[in-house]
Amino acid sequence: MPEPIEVPVVIVGGGSCGLSLSIFLSDHGVQHILFERHAGTSILPKAHIINQRTMEIFRQHGIADEIIAQGTPPRQLSQVVWQTSLAGNGPLDRKILGTIHTWGCKQGTERNNTYVRDAPHLPTNLPLLRSEPILRSIAETRNPGKVLFSHTVTDFEEKEDCVLVYVSNKDGTNSVYRATYLVGADGGKMVGPKIGVEMEGPKGLRKIVSTHFKADLSEYWDDRTGIAHFCNPSLGLGMRSGSMLPLGPTWGRYSEEWQMHFAIGVDDPLFPREDAVARIRQLLKLPDLELEVLSLSNWVLERVVANKYSQGRVFIGGDSAHRHPPTTGLGLNTAVQDSQNLAWKLAYVLQGKADVSLLDTYEMERLPTGKINCDWALFTSQRHHVIAKAIGIEEGKAEANEAHFLNMFDEESEIGKASRAYLQYVIDGQKVEFAAHEMDLGFVYPQGSFVPDGTVPPPRDPMHQHYTPTTRPGHRLPHAWLDCRGAMISTHDLVGTAADFLLITDRDGAEWVDAARKAAKARSIGLRVAQIVAPMDRPSVEEYVDLELQWAEVKGVGAKGAVLVRPDNIVAWRSSGPGSAQDIAGAFDQILGRRDKVTLNGVK
Repeated sequence: MPEPIEVPVVIVGGGSCGLSLSIFLSDHGVQHILFERHAGTSILPKAHIINQRTMEIFRQHGIADEIIAQGTPPRQLSQVVWQTSLAGNGPLDRKILGTIHTWGCKQGTERNNTYVRDAPHLPTNLPLLRSEPILRSIAETRNPGKVLFSHTVTDFEEKEDCVLVYVSNKDGTNSVYRATYLVGADGGKMVGPKIGVEMEGPKGLRKIVSTHFKADLSEYWDDRTGIAHFCNPSLGLGMRSGSMLPLGPTWGRYSEEWQMHFAIGVDDPLFPREDAVARIRQLLKLPDLELEVLSLSNWVLERVVANKYSQGRVFIGGDSAHRHPPTTGLGLNTAVQDSQNLAWKLAYVLQGKADVSLLDTYEMERLPTGKINCDWALFTSQRHHVIAKAIGIEEGKAEANEAHFLNMFDEESEIGKASRAYLQYVIDGQKVEFAAHEMDLGFVYPQGSFVPDGTVPPPRDPMHQHYTPTTRPGHRLPHAWLDCRGAMISTHDLVGTAADFLLITDRDGAEWVDAARKAAKARSIGLRVAQIVAPMDRPSVEEYVDLELQWAEVKGVGAKGAVLVRPDNIVAWRSSGPGSAQDIAGAFDQILGRRDKVTLNGVK
């Protein structure tokens, strides 16, 4: 056996979860190595919605600009439509069944104003086959020679003081690595099963066929549409007909590439690639459409969550920990947020800034969130059946379905008008999928690496539409725009990338600033300070100006109060007013699992 190579962290898997974890660890100064068995990033156009929470994480780590540059502009992501076909000249062709505005991207609407107010970026759309190369390039730049594709982790052994990781290298040789920690971001292929992870929840819900193809549809596609759901009277309801979306790289009607999804029976044989062209032409009512199938995949819908996210020195994240229907677009986002949560905790433990018990809070915080997201994805997926029922067609009854549609679209029929209005009413309810603003930003950790302040959380909207910003510990730090010497920055920009904590207070919070700096220095913790003042307070050059008084509305503390923020922009502690130096010193110790170990003056 070759001599083991020492490395603090080994990442298994080079998808979005593993690559983002690599970027975050590099930014936090943690040496690590990533192994991916495939030669390149994903060739599949899945996981395309990047929500506001993930975008602000990407912003924090210098990734957002490239994602935005390649992603869908808001106008081309502003609606989802239900329709009978894309083309055709028959009496039921090109009929619009209903439309919903989506992801806060419809400019000038109240929803758009809310999305713009609550985060520094709108959501965007960029499929995995385009986003993962961006992440790979950044990961390789920040960790040169240590992001290794065509390298396969064949096995690992957890020891008392390390994890031995066995790797089959690209050149056919074998290596052994001695890691302090191992993270499985391999989609549940090897790491999770090896440590006894069980994926709990319903499986085999539905079989989906996804076809990635090239075609010129510029004559037919509505430039504002991000997704089109088709309902063909001959093919049946919902996904039995199909759904389609543009994949870019040019967006809107001029997209060069597209993806079509449709469902088949769970027990049906694999759908053959050669039948895809005919199926697409039939659904779109474009019998002579020239198209090139780039890939076709058959996959099974499930909603499963790992029963544990760690064992000893081994952790899992992303698809290794949770898999669910793509509705609401939570998959990639949950994975990236897993990585951000784990990265700073690994950094603090490896750098001796926190007790090893800090790592226990990764599962405490992320497993409940994973369950909630999986449940919501399944719920919103099932709501499509409600829309299908409201449309009112039945499988296997093509003639009756056509007659029903003719009645529905009869412009002179009062029942037809009522049917269309009722259907739009039902479709509006799918905002639970396409405008789940609170699901993206309003999550809260029930327990973990923070100091509860005894307050109750703001009431959650059962439809997850209306997000209430709060600085209650365990919640995401609210976004607010601040003036920093003439430049507008987000409160989320204040933490930086180096795994520092952030103290936010006002001009009169000098005692908190002094106490926090002493406590942080005694614990070798990086601390950033932001004293935020109103524009009428004649700010100094060191202070941040709350020009629109947005921070004043959401800060949740009074004069001389303070908010302590973790490196992942989660609120860790707050005080509504003045307090003692011991308060914040004790807060640091509790957050980092070091309570009763270090006092304010550094004496054990």
